[in-house]
Amino acid sequence: MTLGEAFTIRFKYILGRKGLTIHKFVKNNCIPRSTLVNVLKGNTKNPSLALVYQVAMGFEMTILEFLNDPIFCRVDLEY
Repeated sequence: MTLGEAFTIRFKYILGRKGLTIHKFVKNNCIPRSTLVNVLKGNTKNPSLALVYQVAMGFEMTILEFLNDPIFCRVDLEY
């Protein structure tokens, strides 16, 4: 699994828990839709730390809260 895939799984999980759509999330935050969609579709394998930070802020979380998930603790993550 790549970091991008792990990011996508975590993003979609939080998105669902908050009852948001990708459209609504992008509309309420300063993240370019194309940037986010490229990660979610797998076109970008390694999302930047800046993107992870922006997404976390968009969810009203710290970056540590966003990354605090067992999916990011896997030893087989590709980067």
